[in-house]
Amino acid sequence: MAPETWRVPVRIDFAGGTLDLWPIYAMLGGCLTVNAAVDLWIELEISRSSPGHRLTSRDLGVDLAFQTWPREAPAGLSWVWRVLDASGRPPASLTIHSPVPKGSGLGVSSCLGVGLLGAALGVEAGAGLASKISLLRDLESLELQTPTGWQDYFPAALGGALALHWDEPTPRWERLEPHPGLLAELVVFYTGQPHHSGLTNWEAYKRFIEGDAQTRQALSDIRDIVLDMARALPTDPATVAELLEREGQARMRMSPAVETDAMRAVRDRGRREGWYAGMKPCGAGGGGCCLLVVKEGRREAAEAALRAMGLPPLDLRITPKGLHKL
Repeated sequence: MAPETWRVPVRIDFAGGTLDLWPIYAMLGGCLTVNAAVDLWIELEISRSSPGHRLTSRDLGVDLAFQTWPREAPAGLSWVWRVLDASGRPPASLTIHSPVPKGSGLGVSSCLGVGLLGAALGVEAGAGLASKISLLRDLESLELQTPTGWQDYFPAALGGALALHWDEPTPRWERLEPHPGLLAELVVFYTGQPHHSGLTNWEAYKRFIEGDAQTRQALSDIRDIVLDMARALPTDPATVAELLEREGQARMRMSPAVETDAMRAVRDRGRREGWYAGMKPCGAGGGGCCLLVVKEGRREAAEAALRAMGLPPLDLRITPKGLHKL
């Protein structure tokens, strides 16, 4: 049987991260997250019929071979093993290649999990794959030994821009169509510093559960911001920029470490040169990538400035495709 090639996108999040952790959304009376799949593709090549099993990550330089499927997680690829083992149908061989910077804040591990599970089962993006997200969420909590959210999985499992509702026992989603002007003015750049979302979210989670007033107020503010974001994304790029800025500021009230020196430098230069409209870190912040909305007609100036600062923008766009087989 010929090898199969699958591609799964990573995601950007516009607003509402952290709110997807139970019981935060329940304690706040229901919440929303807005995110989108982008065309930075993790590529998976699998073979279903060959002797033994082989797991390879080109990016990590890990190449593991086994006569039989291992009963415990191998060092270096424990998340890969865990998802494939839970599928009940681990392939004979798997090779992974990802162009995404390590610690990017683009949901790589969760999106990879969707790709691994879907490819193992032979299921492309759609409601059927999305119905398995609760399994992946629980596997990730087992892997990280912390509470984990849901939002990162959905763009990979569904594609496109999404409003994810956390107001019922089972999440529900609606599709959003971003305004064409927003697509022309949205820039994603890597800060050069990886982040650790599990640790950052865990600290916010603990403080929220313990009743820390500042953390609870910040997440309550983010809940209100994301409701406006879901309305603005299809209609008003200027409002999206304002809401990104407000969400980023709310996250800094939870922890000043959310914003790095590079982010502050971009904001200062962008305001001075007149191209800056709004920005927030992807994921939990503290490094990784940032979403930047520039003023109309100023994209080239903004990208030139970012390159001059050693922060080249990533070449990506929102994509309607989720996991798919080539």
